[in-house]
Amino acid sequence: MARSRFFQLTAEEARASPNVVMGSFLVNGISALVLIDSRATRSFVSLAHRKRFVGALGELDCILDIKIAYDRAVRVARVHQRCTLQLFDEKFYVDIVPIPLRGNKVIVGMDWLSPNRAVIDYEQQLVRVRTPSGGGLVIQGERL
Repeated sequence: MARSRFFQLTAEEARASPNVVMGSFLVNGISALVLIDSRATRSFVSLAHRKRFVGALGELDCILDIKIAYDRAVRVARVHQRCTLQLFDEKFYVDIVPIPLRGNKVIVGMDWLSPNRAVIDYEQQLVRVRTPSGGGLVIQGERL
């Protein structure tokens, strides 16, 4: 069993958080609030958003114990593999674990940020990533 973590935030808290970059993007062709959070070890999707996905869930390599809000933990064993994350004209793939989250959102964590060589400037709300074609992409997060 592995441990994973993320921090449950409302959209307003995410906008105010110095450690999260937020924007609206397509995930599997469905508009979602995407939180880019380097404190999250994995990428997650809300159960409400996951219900709109087509296709079966896969099995994780190992069961995850995920600490969420208010010292609550959930245990998960399923994952949506190779979901499409569309950032402007670029398509990326991300494995996302469904968990109870408030709202219709996706959290992109270190499992996606590291392989895509993301550099995050929280103060400017910018994320720079390497595209699948080898180019660079700059994402400007939303502000209050």
